Amino acid sequence: MSNPDDVDALTRATRLLRDHTDEGWTVLSPGILDRMMRVFRPSDPIRGRHRHGDYFVRCDVVTEQIRRAVDALPGAAAADITCVTGDRERLVEVTVEIAADYGSHLPTLATAVHDATHAVVTGILGDLAPGADAVHSHVHVYDIND
Repeated sequence: MSNPDDVDALTRATRLLRDHTDEGWTVLSPGILDRMMRVFRPSDPIRGRHRHGDYFVRCDVVTEQIRRAVDALPGAAAADITCVTGDRERLVEVTVEIAADYGSHLPTLATAVHDATHAVVTGILGDLAPGADAVHSHVHVYDIND
């Protein structure tokens, strides 16, 4: 940094960071941390299979596709999705937490979430996708929306 303007800019930035209050950081931190976790979190591989052999899909890809399918259901919005893999990176469990619209029939909504989740998993993982009875979509009602 031999350029005086660069040194001045760095000095100003440092001063601004030092003047930043802890209270302001706490207000900003959940949103920033959430974005960082989505962007920088390493994603576990999930094994799939088609007629030419095995392949791997990032867990983030699977969860994003499940999220889109669940969000498309009337009365449901995906709040959190977790995939668990077992031996040889095979998918063994999917947990879906949803926010449900007020007045939704929750057992019917849970069935729709399970069916949509299983369809996505089968579509992505092919022959290695567990059957509907092996993948349990645990629907946790995270919130009720008006």
